[in-house]
Amino acid sequence: MKIDLHMHSTYSDGTLNPEELVKKSAERGLEAISLTDHDTTAGTAEAAEVAQKNDIEFVPGIEISTYRGEAEYHILGYFIDVENKELQKLSEDIIQSRIDRTKKIINKLSEMGYQLDYEDIKEYASGVSVGRPHIARALVKKSYIEEIDDAFTDELIGGGSPAYVEKEKVKPETAIKTILKSGGIPVIAHPFLINHGDPLEKKDIEKLKQAGLKGIEVYQSKHDEVNTLRYKKIAEELNLLITGGSDYHGDNSPGIMPGEWGIDYDDYQKLKIAANTD
Repeated sequence: MKIDLHMHSTYSDGTLNPEELVKKSAERGLEAISLTDHDTTAGTAEAAEVAQKNDIEFVPGIEISTYRGEAEYHILGYFIDVENKELQKLSEDIIQSRIDRTKKIINKLSEMGYQLDYEDIKEYASGVSVGRPHIARALVKKSYIEEIDDAFTDELIGGGSPAYVEKEKVKPETAIKTILKSGGIPVIAHPFLINHGDPLEKKDIEKLKQAGLKGIEVYQSKHDEVNTLRYKKIAEELNLLITGGSDYHGDNSPGIMPGEWGIDYDDYQKLKIAANTD
């Protein structure tokens, strides 16, 4: 059974809409998937409907951006109730802060001679969420840079750059608590890759478990074999669920395809049992 529980659509920073994403998953033989857009569930209904038509099990999901100091922790939520009021309130607050942040970055870039307006960015953000990947694509279209990665430098919109603007910071504990209240399973995403922070150690993950964390994303495109085995061992030692996925973003994740990373049937069944879906 091919299972990919970490993918993004145009509702956050992916380049395929939910229908296109599900159809590509079907073409690649996936039997269970989750759409885990950043800080929004706006594409869930569409993805679920198309998944049903393609005989694919669909797991309602989300990936919430949180912070412990400067370190950015991404908390995945699986089998969430997308209608939960607290979850939707958190999502709305984060999305509005993303819009405000994007406009501030655009203003800074314009002052530096890179003329952009918000409509240039919205061309690439067909969903409700906007962010730096959309700004990068607009910079490419305007011929200010050649490739998307060229934007994420000390000169443009990389961390600490002249046009960089800090995100509003949600704590990991807040995201974990909100996911639990929505009936979901909170999981730490790609623990080896922590933006503006060091890879998570066992003690860090143990603190998250005390806050209610239920799993670790072990199998991930950002994990090599050594780190996959490392986090699998930590998950087993802490009695946490094991999840995995490609972290597919379409053209925004070159070289990564749906289903190249994921979990096996046994780990998927454990996740379903924990969510009381069986």
